[in-house]
Amino acid sequence: MQGRRRYFAVAGAAAVVGSSLAAGQLGRVLWLVTAVACSAPMLVRAVRDRRSISTAWGLVAAGFVTRLLADAVWSAESMLHGGAVPFPSWNDFGYLLSYGLLVTGLIGAAGGRARVALLDASILVASVAVIDWMVLIHPYLHRTEIGPLALGLALAYPLCDLVLFAVAVRVLLSGAARHRANLLLLAGVGLMLTANTIFFAHAANGRVRDVHWLDDVLWLGSYLALGLAGLHPRVFGRREPRRPQAGDERDVLSAGRILLFGAATLLGPAATVYRLVTTDGSRAPGEWRHLIVPALLAGLLSVLLVVRLGGLARLAQRRLADLATNERRLEAALVERVSLEHQLRHGALHDPVTGLANRALLSERMDWALARPERRHHALLLLDVDRFTDVNDAYGIDFGDQVLVALAARLRAVAAPGDTLARLGGDEFALFVEHAPAELPAERLRAEVKAPLRVGARVVHLTASFGLVDIDGQTPPDVIADAELALRAAKRGGRDRVVRYRPELRSARDTFTRISAGLRHAVERGELAVHYQPVVELPDARIVAVEALLRWTPADGPVPPDDFIPVAEETGLIVPIGAWVLEQACRAAGTWHERFGTSITVNVSVRQLAEPHFADEVLAVLDRTGLPAAALVLEITESVFAGDADALPDALARLRGHGIRIAIDDFGTGYSSLSYLNQLPVDILKIDRSFVPSGPGSDGDHAFTRAVLQLGSSRSLPAIAEGIETAEQAEVLHALGCRLAQGYHFAKPGPASQLEAAFARLNPVRTG
Repeated sequence: MQGRRRYFAVAGAAAVVGSSLAAGQLGRVLWLVTAVACSAPMLVRAVRDRRSISTAWGLVAAGFVTRLLADAVWSAESMLHGGAVPFPSWNDFGYLLSYGLLVTGLIGAAGGRARVALLDASILVASVAVIDWMVLIHPYLHRTEIGPLALGLALAYPLCDLVLFAVAVRVLLSGAARHRANLLLLAGVGLMLTANTIFFAHAANGRVRDVHWLDDVLWLGSYLALGLAGLHPRVFGRREPRRPQAGDERDVLSAGRILLFGAATLLGPAATVYRLVTTDGSRAPGEWRHLIVPALLAGLLSVLLVVRLGGLARLAQRRLADLATNERRLEAALVERVSLEHQLRHGALHDPVTGLANRALLSERMDWALARPERRHHALLLLDVDRFTDVNDAYGIDFGDQVLVALAARLRAVAAPGDTLARLGGDEFALFVEHAPAELPAERLRAEVKAPLRVGARVVHLTASFGLVDIDGQTPPDVIADAELALRAAKRGGRDRVVRYRPELRSARDTFTRISAGLRHAVERGELAVHYQPVVELPDARIVAVEALLRWTPADGPVPPDDFIPVAEETGLIVPIGAWVLEQACRAAGTWHERFGTSITVNVSVRQLAEPHFADEVLAVLDRTGLPAAALVLEITESVFAGDADALPDALARLRGHGIRIAIDDFGTGYSSLSYLNQLPVDILKIDRSFVPSGPGSDGDHAFTRAVLQLGSSRSLPAIAEGIETAEQAEVLHALGCRLAQGYHFAKPGPASQLEAAFARLNPVRTG
């Protein structure tokens, strides 16, 4: 596109010069053809992109088109009259109409808010008007041989040029010419005005209007600028948005504009001197009166300049006032910034609820203390309130925050002045102790937490778990990590206790991490398997049920269930793994139930019961495998009933409604009270192996076993004794009235194929 514009400019310039130098009628034809060719790109673009061109610039384009038509009429009249076009003539109507279109379009292009640009344009117009008066208007006033119509028309042209010059300068100074195409349009207007001035100055002394070659070059140059504007790649006539300025920058005079105004002020005196020098004695005696108009224009120019300078003075005053205001604001902002920085730093290093140090400040002070050259005994104590969510659930989070604030105040009173007490988040606190026995503040803090805490009208009773680590060369992140391991051990150990960090905790955590990483892919790698152990009926040991037991055998060897089941529980992996075990067990139990009438027992974790769609998933498994609901027993531990038995998931009651039975595993070792058996949805009790009599002479074991069996009988709950390893144990249990048992004495857990051998050995006769 740029190469095409360059080629068009060179070719157009050559055509302009050639057609302007050609003489006669052929020259006028060539001139007209060149004018049409030079302006053709703009005309085509104006028609093609008429929807994207503003109305103002469309009027400017229409003005040039009208002028081009008037030039065609001029050329025709020139050829008809042998080169001398009479005045007035038909082409004058087209030229005057083009002035109206151009002036209207440029006024719209400048916009209604370019007041400063209008003032600057008026200054330049006042100076140019002096030249027009001397060169154009004044000579016409002394032409007595032309009639009133011709005189009025002759004076109208320079006045129209003056108005057109004013609005063009206003457009230029208002910023509407920032677009390259707009600037080319204004250049075309300027070339046209220059040619008009030369032409009218020549015509002021002649009977008919004649055209000089310089006029033709300038007029054709205006059409060439118009055509180049049409070739510009951006949308023709779009007005560039003004960038936001600080203050009213449009009122400021640039160096170029000051130089332009300086030259304008010299035009009036220069024209006056020129007129006085060129006036001789042949002139009329009253010739000096014609100098009144230049003098008035010079006075007007002076007034406009004073107004412009007054505006600049007011702008300077506003700037000074703004600077003073901004200085005051800056001073206030600096003060506010210092205060805000202090607040931000305090907020970044302190807990917003309790006002204690946060984790970042704790690490910063630990870094500072541990970096000192002198060796001191340091320790870190982590504190986590036990079951603090119960407080939030019972009384709301706002009350919970009040409890934390009151607890923080109590802990702060216990801490030594040199210690750092921090809140790490939630209900977890930390105490960094320097050169003091760590056990003393730990036990004091524990006692303070357990003491009744009054918050408003309520008294709250709390306990907390503590993790303690002695610092010996570790970095703060490692110290905090070790303290968290000790805190976690205190939680698992029953809460409300202090646990000191020892390396075994790190080893256990590493083992936990390794096991959890392996469990995440155990199912897809085929490392999990379901083994089965029969539940037999005493005394003949006939299999009546089968318990499904999960086994994990990764590539580096089997992992005991006591090692990986707690990890699966804590990480939540027990939910998908438990669903997989349930599917496998129900699918395998279908054949055994059909052949021997046995049921299948599957262990269910607390995490599974907490799932909202657990009951739906169990029923869906039964539907997919075809196993009857009566053939499935879900085995849960007593930890499900810890705390409030009313919190037992409704899923158990719903599953029992479909015929699925519920068994309590390891009965007697958990948390539930015996009174819960009246309200819990339980069908089977499983006696833990620790309460199974070791033999006929162990009378101490018999009492508890007999009590559990009697309790189950009174509630119509069958009992299953676990861990039977000898025939003597089986005989004692049968004598005590226990009907069901399981253990290595009857069969070890194994895959389904091994269980088939147990069925063949213990259930030789099909039961149908």
